[in-house]
Amino acid sequence: MSLHQENRPGWRRPGLVLFCAGLIALCGCKREPERQQEIRQVELEAAPVSEAQLARLAGDLLSLQEQIREAPASIELRERLLALALDEENKSFRAVGFGLIPESPESRETVQKSTERAALLDGCRWLAYLRAWRKDIKKPDFGAIRGEVPPAKTIYQHTSVDQVVMIVETEAE
Repeated sequence: MSLHQENRPGWRRPGLVLFCAGLIALCGCKREPERQQEIRQVELEAAPVSEAQLARLAGDLLSLQEQIREAPASIELRERLLALALDEENKSFRAVGFGLIPESPESRETVQKSTERAALLDGCRWLAYLRAWRKDIKKPDFGAIRGEVPPAKTIYQHTSVDQVVMIVETEAE
């Protein structure tokens, strides 16, 4: 067997073969970051909101809701709450419901379930206000709403020894 180049037709032009391989590799490498960026963007859009982000949102919403309780006619606070509570991407409103657990309940499990229901209803009440304020920011004042509680789902819940905090979500009309 001879090692001459005449017997190995693929090696007659090694420079051309290496040039083509390098060109293919460079073209593939150049497109890879673009493709990875597209994949990362899709992953970020599809990724669920983290528990830490929801906890931070719950704190921010609860703070504004408490300020509105203290100043029920404040248009500025309503606007800030609407801006924070509206999830444009999902076309939904989010609000916080809050429930207190008594210090020494007889039946911890029963009391906790009742407190969770109270927190859910509190959050739904805030959702009703958000829907009403989106239509007319001036009416109703906090504490004066009438009507049905909108259907909602719980997207976050934190239970501690003495309280239940949950974020509820409903469709924005």
